[in-house]
Amino acid sequence: MKSNRNHDAQLRITECCSRMRALLLAACVLLAWPAPASTQEPIPQPAPDHAHIKDFGSGWECNRGYRLSDEKKCVNIEVPENAFLAFSGQRWECHRGYRKVAQSCVEIEVPENAHLAEFSREKWACDRGYRNVRRSCVKIKIPANGYLNESGSEWKCDRGFRLSGGNCIAFEVPASGYLVRSGNSWECGFGHLKSGGACVAIEVPLHGYLAASGKAWHCDRGFRKRNRACLAIDVPTNARLTASGNDWMCNAGFRRRGQICSADKKG
Repeated sequence: MKSNRNHDAQLRITECCSRMRALLLAACVLLAWPAPASTQEPIPQPAPDHAHIKDFGSGWECNRGYRLSDEKKCVNIEVPENAFLAFSGQRWECHRGYRKVAQSCVEIEVPENAHLAEFSREKWACDRGYRNVRRSCVKIKIPANGYLNESGSEWKCDRGFRLSGGNCIAFEVPASGYLVRSGNSWECGFGHLKSGGACVAIEVPLHGYLAASGKAWHCDRGFRKRNRACLAIDVPTNARLTASGNDWMCNAGFRRRGQICSADKKG
């Protein structure tokens, strides 16, 4: 009899625990479930006349050929004569040969010897060989031995000539001279220096040689430059020439004192 009572008590305890677990699970589900929005999302405004809902994003935009007015309405774009609707469909542009003035397209007045040019301030440019002078295209006067440059709006002197007083004057290239690559001046050849309008040979002294540049000279090894001559270097006892060959230095264990090498006394 006692055993039956214990069994019944255990069943009641098990049933109670099961109910408690179910209640706790339900409470967790309710806590995890998102709360309903307290306010409703705003209802999108319908597109006005001559407008459509945007393909991307939200809201609306005016149809092609219409623009948004200050009153938030889509009004027709009035395209003037000699104009066309731009690719965007929200504005207009003038045809080639016309420029925008206020709300109209006025024909561009192209002077004689000129042509239309999109990227010019006047929207026109002078033909090659002409120059803009007070909104007219005046022919460029090219002197003898001159030529038009790449732009066609200026001129330069031919190779071997230089500008002088609006004319192209031939260079007088002296003996032992040559024209530089640009052709606008001259230089002296190897072993010569400019002196006025002439090329003078560089005087290389005995025991000397021309530098690689051809514009100066150096002394041979064992000689030192003195004024315009190469003098032999007097190397004292216990000394040797430096790597440059234009001076001397004492051997190891010796110290230079004036023009001799003395033993280096240490301690």
